[in-house]
Amino acid sequence: MFKKLFGRKTAPTKEGKKAIKVDNVRWVKKFSLELSNMEGTPAYLLSHQLTVGSEVGNIVIADPSVSPRHCTFVLQEEVISVIDHGSVSGTTVNGQKIPPGKSIILEETDVVLAGDLEIKILVENTTIQEDISEDDLEEEDEDQEEPEEKKPVVKPIKNGKSKSKSKGMSFSSVSSYSTNSLVRVLAVFSDVLISYTLFVIFSPFDEFRTFVNDVPSMLGDLLQIDWAYLWATLNEDFGFIGPLIEDLYGFISGAFDFGPLILLFFLVRFVSTLLFGVSVSEIFLGVRSHGNAIWKRLGGALRVIIGMVTGPLIIFDVPAIVSRRTFKEFMTFTHTYLASKIITTLGVILYIPLLGAMALLSPLFQGLEINEPIFVSERLEKRIKVTDAAATGEVSKIVDKSQLLGLKLEYDPATISIIPQFKFSGEQKRLNFKPSLAFYHRDLQRTVTFEVFKKFDLKELLGIGIKGNFLLYDKYPEVYNFVYSEGTNRAFKKEPDDKSNQLFANQVVGFTKSAFSLGFENALEFMQTETPLLKSLVDYRSSFLALVEYKEFDQISFVKLGNGYFLKLSYLRQKPFDLLIPLIRGDGRIFKVEFDTKEQLQTLANKFYKFNLEGSDWYVSSEKLPSEALTPLQVVDFFSNSNFKVDKIDPEIAQALYGYYFEKSAEVLKKEDATEYALWKKSVDGVFGVMEKLKASIPATPVAVDEVPEQVPAETSAETPAPIEPLAPVEDPRLKLFQNFQDLKDAIDNKNKVYFGAEEGFSV
Repeated sequence: MFKKLFGRKTAPTKEGKKAIKVDNVRWVKKFSLELSNMEGTPAYLLSHQLTVGSEVGNIVIADPSVSPRHCTFVLQEEVISVIDHGSVSGTTVNGQKIPPGKSIILEETDVVLAGDLEIKILVENTTIQEDISEDDLEEEDEDQEEPEEKKPVVKPIKNGKSKSKSKGMSFSSVSSYSTNSLVRVLAVFSDVLISYTLFVIFSPFDEFRTFVNDVPSMLGDLLQIDWAYLWATLNEDFGFIGPLIEDLYGFISGAFDFGPLILLFFLVRFVSTLLFGVSVSEIFLGVRSHGNAIWKRLGGALRVIIGMVTGPLIIFDVPAIVSRRTFKEFMTFTHTYLASKIITTLGVILYIPLLGAMALLSPLFQGLEINEPIFVSERLEKRIKVTDAAATGEVSKIVDKSQLLGLKLEYDPATISIIPQFKFSGEQKRLNFKPSLAFYHRDLQRTVTFEVFKKFDLKELLGIGIKGNFLLYDKYPEVYNFVYSEGTNRAFKKEPDDKSNQLFANQVVGFTKSAFSLGFENALEFMQTETPLLKSLVDYRSSFLALVEYKEFDQISFVKLGNGYFLKLSYLRQKPFDLLIPLIRGDGRIFKVEFDTKEQLQTLANKFYKFNLEGSDWYVSSEKLPSEALTPLQVVDFFSNSNFKVDKIDPEIAQALYGYYFEKSAEVLKKEDATEYALWKKSVDGVFGVMEKLKASIPATPVAVDEVPEQVPAETSAETPAPIEPLAPVEDPRLKLFQNFQDLKDAIDNKNKVYFGAEEGFSV
């Protein structure tokens, strides 16, 4: 009777199976993990271990508070323990956070929080037959476990509670929850800063510039895209977009090269997405990609490509405003979400300001070299007293002017002799001249050579430092207006006066000095006092120095010569020289001042700069000086003029040129100065060499019939008309000029004073 009574109270058997006798069973515990604050409160059987995570594990939860591999529950001999895998939000037991990597034993009543996910332990007592093996028991447990594909997909937690406690199947929220638009914009902005930093640092390398410039053509060939035709089609179909893009491009390109920067931006996002599933900035801002480990990378790269096309059309990204998947995510079957609000907050506070500082300071590391300041001295070398004829009494000075040099000069011919010099290359019509002036100081027996070393566009050079840096306008308004000035009608254009010219020169001096003094050690102070936009100033200095073929100068300073300001670069070599760059509106020029030797350099330099160029005028007008004979500076202009290469030379100019050399030769021979004679002989040889180059192209041109003057016949009979003499060829003026210089050169070589009307007996 008692046996039957107790038999009725035994553990219930499974449906369709034979009942188990009480004598052949034993009681065991069956453990499950219940997600108590999730919709539907799903439970998962714990037979050995279960891993919870947002990407990897047995229980995958699409929630930002859950790390990709958050924690693991382990069951061993009816003892449950939990291990945290270094999750961001951590794992807590009864409100106390557990250390990562350590196994913590749980009680059956403990409540575990994995991020915001609440997990409770469910314990069920059940019976098994004693003769059932452990393997059979494990198989039975596996049969009772729900299939993986039938597990309910849980919605993300909101404030630690689910909206509903219904036990039914819930819809997946993966497709409805996505990265917020604000985070997306911040990530794009951060990637732009990274691209800008990389572009600035590596732009000096030729290989990098070649790669950036070749990528568009490579993509065009690969995709068979005609960029010019595509742009023309867009302008035709969407006329309002073309001018808008052109205006935007013109505004931004004033500060940097816009095209390569955009290309580098897409490369950064494409490569980083291919490696991590999201871009590098999205990683630091807490954005993660959900889904298969391979497809979230390949699909992410495809998402970036689609974003390149749909980027200008903001309508495709509107769903991100309400944290929904965008068009490009929908098309590529990808999904991004915020893994942690803490990471996003730290990224906004620390990561973005750090990138901004890197972008501002990146110009100081162009070419992977730290930018060092260059000391600029505003004072010329200490003046040394020299003997000058002007101090001894009244002298007769000569005024000379050159349009080539942009110089009007007044000097004493008794103390200084200016001799034209010539360098030429090429043949006939391709003959190129490079004239220069040799300043021979008779009292010092020394020579200074002055020539135009190079020409450049000053407006373009200053524009490199001014354009795109609007913060410099208030400090350098004259330079700013010069850079942005366009060619206007001279009738309505006001010519700058002396005060305006001096103000412009002073501002260029200050602007150039600031650019040269910028370095890594004073960058922060410079950003506070001058401008935080350093790239334009660094590019200006680099471009300025790139104009100079000689890099390692010994000193750089600003000097005032006459009414002009100059940047002077000094090179103290065996044959020292200076490079002078006038800071004057108009075409840029670089003058080279070369000294004969290094001996007594300061004395000679002060003699040249302080006396010879003391009253020089660098704002030369186009009016000619009232002079019948040619002067040394006019001779330089004559040989630099392209009219010398045409078929005809004005006979008066040819006679004036020969007259100048004849008179100067007589003067040099009378002085009996060996150094001056050598300089003058070199000048005559140079002119004669030019004549020889052109002689082969000079034809003997006869006079045309209509050019023959009407002849009055002599008195003859009516029956016999006066004979008409045949036309005589008129000799080209250059042939006569060549013959004259042939005779003059022979006389100079033989020191023939008689030829020039001077006394005999000259010896050197």
